[in-house]
Order: sequence, then C-alpha cells, then structure tokens
Amino acid sequence: MQTLVHDLRYGVRVLLKSPGFTVVAVLTLALGIGANTAIFSIVNGVLLRPLPYRDPQLLLAVGEVETRSGQKVPQGSLSYPDFADLRVRNRSFESVAAYYDNDLTLTGAGPAIHVQSENVSTNLFQLLGARPSLGRGFAENEDEPGHHVVILSENFWRRQLNGDPAAIGRTVNLNGRAYTIVGVMPNTFQFPVVAEARDLWITFSRDAESDDPKDKPINAQRGNHHLSTIARLKSGVSLAQADADVDAISQALSREYPATNSHDTMGVRPELDSLVGETRTPLLVLFGAVGLVLLIACANVANLLLARATSRAREIAIRAALGATRARVIRQLIAEAIALSLSGAVIGIAVAEWGLAAILRLYPSNLPRSGEVGIDVRVLFFTIGLAVVTGILFGLAPALHASAPNLTEAMREGGRTATAGAGHQRLRAALVIAETAVGLMLLVGAGLLIRSFDRLSRVDLGLNPGQVLTASFDLSDTRYNPDQQDRFVQELFGRIKALPAVTRVSGAMPLPLSDSNYSVSFNLLDHPVPEANEPSAAFFVVSAGFFETLQVPLLRGRTFDSRDQRNSAPVMMINREFAQKFYPNEDPVGRRVTIGAGEGAARAGYKTREIVGVVGDFRRDDLARAPAAAYFVPLPQLMWGPPTLMVRTAGDPASVTSAVRKVLASMDPEAPLYAVRTLEDYLALDLGRARFQTTLLSLFAGIALALTAVGLYGVMAYSVAQRTQEIGIRVALGASRRDVLQLILKTSFTMTLAGLVSGAVGAAALTRVMADLLYQVKPFDVPTFLIVSLLLAAVSLLASYIPAWRAARLDPMVALRYE
Repeated sequence: MQTLVHDLRYGVRVLLKSPGFTVVAVLTLALGIGANTAIFSIVNGVLLRPLPYRDPQLLLAVGEVETRSGQKVPQGSLSYPDFADLRVRNRSFESVAAYYDNDLTLTGAGPAIHVQSENVSTNLFQLLGARPSLGRGFAENEDEPGHHVVILSENFWRRQLNGDPAAIGRTVNLNGRAYTIVGVMPNTFQFPVVAEARDLWITFSRDAESDDPKDKPINAQRGNHHLSTIARLKSGVSLAQADADVDAISQALSREYPATNSHDTMGVRPELDSLVGETRTPLLVLFGAVGLVLLIACANVANLLLARATSRAREIAIRAALGATRARVIRQLIAEAIALSLSGAVIGIAVAEWGLAAILRLYPSNLPRSGEVGIDVRVLFFTIGLAVVTGILFGLAPALHASAPNLTEAMREGGRTATAGAGHQRLRAALVIAETAVGLMLLVGAGLLIRSFDRLSRVDLGLNPGQVLTASFDLSDTRYNPDQQDRFVQELFGRIKALPAVTRVSGAMPLPLSDSNYSVSFNLLDHPVPEANEPSAAFFVVSAGFFETLQVPLLRGRTFDSRDQRNSAPVMMINREFAQKFYPNEDPVGRRVTIGAGEGAARAGYKTREIVGVVGDFRRDDLARAPAAAYFVPLPQLMWGPPTLMVRTAGDPASVTSAVRKVLASMDPEAPLYAVRTLEDYLALDLGRARFQTTLLSLFAGIALALTAVGLYGVMAYSVAQRTQEIGIRVALGASRRDVLQLILKTSFTMTLAGLVSGAVGAAALTRVMADLLYQVKPFDVPTFLIVSLLLAAVSLLASYIPAWRAARLDPMVALRYE
C-alpha cells in the first residue's frame, strides 16, 4: 500500500509537469465519468435502491391478466371478493394487502382543499413493517361499515394541523363524512411510491357500505376490478412457487365464478419490478449508451498517453537500465493513469450534479421514485470504482507498450525524441477503429429513436387536443345523490359555456390521453353469448358535446345531445373499431347492447342500450398502441361522480382557469378545482418518456461523435508528425501535394472503414435490445444505418483533412532536417 501511495504521489507530480496534457485528459475523463455518474444515480434511485420497507425483497405485486379481448393484457387489479379469496386460499404469503388511489375533498378546516388519499386494507402498514410516529395504525375491524378512520402523512399533519399532537382523536370531513384521525405516519414513509405523495390513508369501510339497500356494496362485487394487491412471501417460498400458487387459485375461481372470472388469471412479480414497469429498459439502454461514451473517452486518453509515452521513452529506458523491472514500470504508469482518472472523477461529480438536475427536469413528472434519485454514498463508491477501472482500462495498453523500450534506440547520444514503431502505430489505429465503431453504434441508436419519436409525435390522435383546458372537482357524498350531481353538472356546464372565449364545454370519465382507463364487458342482443364469454372494450362516460369539444368526427348516426337525459331512453355510441370488430358488414346504428356497468339496482334497466351513433377512433392512453374498440354512454344516464371538465377556448386555455374556478366556487365553495392542466399537457406526458430517451441518447451520440473526431484528428496529426521526414523525401523526389494528401487520407479512410464495418455489426446487436423502444421503425433500419455511416465518415474525413492539408504544405527542406 505504501508503494502504491508513493506511485500515486509521483504520478501526480509528473502530471503537473505537463499541464496542457493533464487538463485535456482530465476534462475528457470528467465528461465521461460525470455522465455515467448522473445516469447511474437515476438507475440506482429507480431500479437498484431497495424499497423503503421491511425486507423489501419479499414483497410481490399480485395482478390479473385479462384475456377477454383475445390477447393477454396485464390489468394489475383484483376485485374485493377475489382479493379476499386470495388471502384465505394462498399457501405462499405471510400477508396480502390491497389498495387504490382516491381523490377526496377536505372541509371544515378552512377553505376546502383537494387531498391525495389512498384507500388501503387495514393490514397494509403491518405488511410493510411501517408504524405511525404518532397514534396507532388501523385495527382489523376498521374495514367494516361505519368505521371511518384516517391516518395522516406527517407533511399533511404539519401543513393542515400545524403539527398538533392533540390532533389524534379529532375528526376531519372528507367528502362530507366525518373521519377520526387515529395516527400520523413518519416523514420517511410513502406508499405507494409514486410521483405524487399521498396526504392520508383511509380504510375500505366506505366500500363495505351501500347508500341504497337494494345495491351490493362495492366490496361484494366480484366483477368490479380496481384493487392493486401486494403480498409478502413466506420464508423459503420462491417466486415461481408463489406464481404457481396464485395461478391455481385463479383457475379455481374461474371454475367457481365463470361469469366473472373465466377470462382472468393471476400472476406475481417483484413489487419493485411492478413499480418501475416500462421504465427499466429505457434506463438500462441509456446506462449502456453512456458507458460506451466513457469507452470512447478512454480510447482518446489512451491515445494521448501513447503519444506522451514516445516522449518519455528515454526516461523509461533509463529506469530499465538502472534495474527497474517491467512490472514496476507498468505499475508506475498505471498509477499515473489512475491519478489522472481520479482527478477526472472529482470534476465528474460536479458535472454529474449539474447533469442530474438537467436530466430530471427533462424527464416527465411520472418518473417512478424520482424523489429517491440523487448522489448518495453508493453513487460515490460507484464513481470511485469507475475511476479506478477507467484508469486501468486506458492506462494498461500504453503502459504495456511503453514498459518494453528499445534501450539502444531510446538512449542514443543526443536523441531528443523517439519515433514510434509499427506496433505503436497499430495500437493507436486500433483505438481509433474502436472509437469509430462505438460512435457508430451510439449514432445508429440515436437515429432510430429520433425516427421513432418523429413518427410517434406525428401519429394521428383522432382528436384535437389544442386549446382544451381540463380540470377535476369533487362533490360531497352526503349532500349530492346522483340526481343532484346531474343537475349540478348540467348547470356548471351552462355557466362555463357562457364565459368569454369559451366555445365548448363537456366532461368525461376517464379523460382521453390520461393514464386512466376503464374496460367494461357487454353483450350484443343481436349476437348474444353466455355471460362467461362476454367480450369487453374500452369504456367512457361522457356528456353531450364531448365529441364536438375534442373534434372527433361523427361517422354515422348522431352524437349525444339534450335528448339524452337521466330518465330518457338509454343510449350509447361506439367507435369505428368497435363497429368493425363486432358489426362487420352491418349497420350498428339502432342495434341494442347490454353493458356490464350500471348505477345500481334501481336503474338496472339502463344496462340495455341502443346504439345511436358511430364516431372515429382516437388514442386513449398509449400513443404507440392502435386505437382499441370503445363505447360511450351519456353522463346523465350513468352518474358515477363528477366528470373531468373539458373546456375548449378560442385562445389560451389557461386564461379561463380563474374564471372556471370562480364559477365552481360560486355554486359550491366545498368543491375545489384541482388537476388543472391542458389536454396538450397530457399529450406531452405521453410523449415525455420517448422524448427523454431520444434526447439523452442523441446527446450521448453527439458527444461520442465529437470525441471520435478529436481522437481521429489526434492520431492523424501525430502520424503526420512521425512521418515528417518521409513526407519531405517524397516531396523532394517529385510527389505532388495531391499525392501527399491522398497518402494521409488513405490511412484515415482505412481506419474509418474498419470502424464503420465493426460498428455496423455492433449496432445490429444493440438495436435488437432497443426494439421495444421503437415505434414503426425496424431495429435494422437500412436508411438510418446508411445516413449515420455517411455522417460519421464525413466527420472523420474532415477531422483527417486538416492534418493531411498541413502535411501537403510541408517545406521539403524543413521536413528533411526534422528529427
């Protein structure tokens, strides 16, 4: 260790004697190491950091795979009865809990405010190993009717209740009902781990209650699937065993309840995998890409060290003559390289801090676990380890080459410089070829993502999101029944429509282009099937004017209007895909359909509806997925709660926000407006992930291109310097400037061509990994490969032309005297 410290100290002194070389090398390494540190910080925070719960490796997500549509589509949700059966029948889990997100309005403590809440089973906190910092957790019987209790987050407790310990036992009004505060969770607790932290947690007690004695409570509806489920594995049980266990349970349920479960199976996966979802592949691709950038930086620094080793040949020869072994010389040179790399790492951490902030601003707000991303101890250890490995990587080849000098040649009397041999030149050429190959791989990947993003951003949405403001609001459960909600919504629409600059007003559940979606079964009365075989399709509850607000074209029949009131004849509309799939070569208008959604026993007859119109297809939530079959029912006839407002304006939609808020407040001060954003904001979120990965990979590819050009320029400039006498002799013997130019460019072209061929092979392998990130672009896209190859060849030619041009202008007399 003492010898290593001595070598590092000596290496630092040597580097300080060559400030120009040191600054260039350190900055090159800082760029590569800093970019890797920034991306690793994200990978660490999102993918590698354990979930902040007890024994997180034992936590599994249990979800359903729904096959009713003819293909396996992960739904990830269970019904209450299925969840209850899973808890009782499983043999793999210590505990099983469920939850779903819920929007509530808090009143009675100042102005009404919207709160982010989570409905959870009473055992959830125990399953996670989390305990309140104040008060208690939920009791087992508090999932039963009448037990309205709430646990607050510490942030909400401090913000709304001034952190008063006496808040335990007090009541707060949520959606018009009194809830007793029983606990406060610590500031470090968050569940679920999502971008928007929850303000409070309540039990399933309301879901066990029914406002109409004729109706089943939600927790008794086997066909109502909306619960996310988490389980803790028993000790000694494997993931495969748990998966087989829940699959057997789902098979048994499908036999026992064919009407609701025949198309569903259950599966499990680690909770962390479920949380990060589709984020994993893009982040790993970016991590691999930034690693390739570091390899190019290493190749550049290795070339610098090789050039520098030539000038140090005499020093190394003297060391060898005095008895230094080759191993000792190699160790000293690698120690210098590590000192260089560690210096780059120090600056690289600063680069990473800046880069990480920029990257997180670039990523859309729905990045899971974004709050856990940062430069922590693990990231620092990664950076230090990366610096050491990098130093060895770029220092080993030059050290091996420099540690075996020709003593006679190196110690010639009066020799001021040493000339690189053929082996030296071949090594430098190999490094440039490798740089070119890696640069091509990154450029091809970036090119594919750019083409993919371009096509995705120009996809036909089937609607016009421009100049549409969206917003949500809640109405009290105790003060508004469905009839009153309908009247309130109709009056609200009318008042907003009267505002200046407003051209259309409507509402929808769910909102197109958002991450919410409903899927509901149905039965065609013209072509009935057994209940167990009923198909399902995307489902929307919309108000009159919905299609006009979004400018969705009407293809046949009519849209919803003033005729479709709460007690008028039940109707529905379908999209083109629905018509083509379920009514091929038929006119669907006038046909009757029974749907699997209703408002309760009192309105059971409203499940059978007449199709009155067909509209064009539009994208629902995933721009990369073709529009699916969908159907629509009028909001007054299925009042599940207040819809999301959609307001089309003649100008900037944000300009009417305050006016809309005032209208709502004038009608009900306890109904706050929240989640106010334009429909284009939702579109930006859908495009955000694709834009993020495209922008970053393009940035890395641009850095790689610049480093490759610099590396090739350095090699060619060094080669010209080494061949100065040769060039002088050629010119003296009659060679023209054109001949000299061709001689130098031929060498460059040979290296570039070898790099392009190698890179094309590597890119073909890399793009297969990226297949899931592409939209309407094949991994081996010939135009992309060709354009990128020509671009890299042109940049390489330009980088080589400058040294070649200088060589062609050499004075032969000066060249012949060059040593």
